[in-house]
Amino acid sequence: MNYKDKAKSAIAGGLIGLAAVVLTAFGNPGNMGFCIACFLRDGAGALHLHNTATVQYLRPEIIGIVLGSFVLSVIGKDFKPRGGSSPVLRFIIGFIVMLGALVFLGCPLRMVLRLAGGDLNALSALFGFIAGIGVGCIFLSNGFSLGRAEKEIGAEGVAFPSLAVLL
Repeated sequence: MNYKDKAKSAIAGGLIGLAAVVLTAFGNPGNMGFCIACFLRDGAGALHLHNTATVQYLRPEIIGIVLGSFVLSVIGKDFKPRGGSSPVLRFIIGFIVMLGALVFLGCPLRMVLRLAGGDLNALSALFGFIAGIGVGCIFLSNGFSLGRAEKEIGAEGVAFPSLAVLL
C-alpha cells in the first residue's frame, strides 16, 4: 500500500468516525452510532420481517449510503455493475456474517466504536472476528473460491439504488 492509498484510508476512517459521532449527537444510541448490521436489522423490522417494535425503523443512513455510492460511481464514471458466481453460497455466507455480527453486538464499525468508548464487552466481538478471519484464511489457503465476478447489464446495477429510492 503506497502513501496515497494510506492517506485515503486514513481520511475515510476519519470520516466514518466523524459520521458516528454526528449520528450519535443527533440521536443514534451511543453504543451504536454507525453500525451497518444494526441498520439493516432495523430496516428488516421496518419492512415487517420481524416484529420487535424497538428495532423497526427504516434507517436513512442505509438509503444515503446506497444512493450516495451509486451517484458517486456514476459521476466518477466508475459505474460497472458486476455479479458473482455462486449466488446461493454468497447469500449463505452473508447470512452467517450478519448473524455473527448481531450475536456479537454489531458490525466491525460498532465494535471499534464500543472499544473506543471503553465497552470491554466488545472484546467478545473482536475475538469472534479474529476467529472468523482465521477460518476464512484456512478455507482460502485450501483453495476455496467463489469464482470470478462477471460484468452485468446496467439495469442490474440500478436495481438496488432504485429500491432505495422506493423505500
